[in-house]
Amino acid sequence: MFSTLSSFIFFLVTSSSFDLVASAPTSLTSRRDQTDTTWARGYYIVPVAAGDKCLAASQPNPTAGTQVITTNCQNASKWSIPLVESGGAVVHDDSGLVLDLGNGNNKDKLTLRNFTGDDQSQFFRHGSDNRLSNNATNKCLDEGEDGPQVYDCYPQNTNQVWLIRQTPDAKNISEGIPVGSEVSTPNSNLQYIHPKDRGDVCVSAISSGPAAQDQAGVAFTYCAGTGFSNSGTNTSQDLMQWSLPTTDPDQVRLGSSGLCLETGANIVNSYGYEELKVADGMAVKVATCVDNSEGQKWTWDGQLLKSAIKSLDQSDQAGQCLNFAAVAGYVKMDNFLNLRPLQTWGCSTQNENELFRINNLIGSGDSSNSPLFVSTLFK
Repeated sequence: MFSTLSSFIFFLVTSSSFDLVASAPTSLTSRRDQTDTTWARGYYIVPVAAGDKCLAASQPNPTAGTQVITTNCQNASKWSIPLVESGGAVVHDDSGLVLDLGNGNNKDKLTLRNFTGDDQSQFFRHGSDNRLSNNATNKCLDEGEDGPQVYDCYPQNTNQVWLIRQTPDAKNISEGIPVGSEVSTPNSNLQYIHPKDRGDVCVSAISSGPAAQDQAGVAFTYCAGTGFSNSGTNTSQDLMQWSLPTTDPDQVRLGSSGLCLETGANIVNSYGYEELKVADGMAVKVATCVDNSEGQKWTWDGQLLKSAIKSLDQSDQAGQCLNFAAVAGYVKMDNFLNLRPLQTWGCSTQNENELFRINNLIGSGDSSNSPLFVSTLFK
């Protein structure tokens, strides 16, 4: 629990994705303020490559040098994870030790260490790509055949996708996200994009302010923008109103912001040159709209929002679609409630995690359908 954590690193600079500005102490400082939204505290860290496992110390009372493993989530550790673009230390809550890359060689094991402030080995960023990456070395936390290891970051490597949640067991969208209010869009030319069975939840650009920034991530949040009772959240609905393609494929535009939904990464092919490709677990973001940008072209068929980019897996004829990470949990960010991160995954109408609908719905007025009703979960 965070309350038992005597100290941990607080490292924060200006972030274009989250609009956060603060000082950057270089030593461990006490962080007991429960309103602080620059950290996800008391969370389990889950590798997509082994979704039934979670990150843990290899022994119950870890000391400096203890190896980090993945194990049954019921027996796993809780962590504090930095949420800002600049990154910070990933703290083992019970011990106050931090995740350390060591020398950073590929296939090296990770350990827990006392905090030293070494940005080459102890600073990680967890962003909209759902990777735990070290910006200084371009090394990522990777789930190998025999557990977590250090490895070069690759956008197509699903072994490097790590989700965070507050419970050891995954909760589906019905269990994990209480029902909130449905709302109508004020502009008939724009639509909310909802998960198939949830008119109260919307696809939104992530921002603490009224406008989205270039390269900002995308996630589910409550369409009403207020999140839940006393949350202090006042997310602008301008962040979640979209225009979808009328001709296929085309851009998915975020209102009048000049930003478009984008995915894909340049991958070196077998001939040695780069191609724009998309694969399971890749990041989805908003970026400045560019005409004829392949990464910004999508097909909308009324259920699936499919990327126009060719899949990295040549046998994948179905392609890659917008998908929400169901095994993740909610995260309180700065003036934004991230209910589930979004990513790409192989298209399938049998996968409820990528079935969407667009609607302009008006709330029923039922008190059980209001933001106040969801306050008990998000304390």
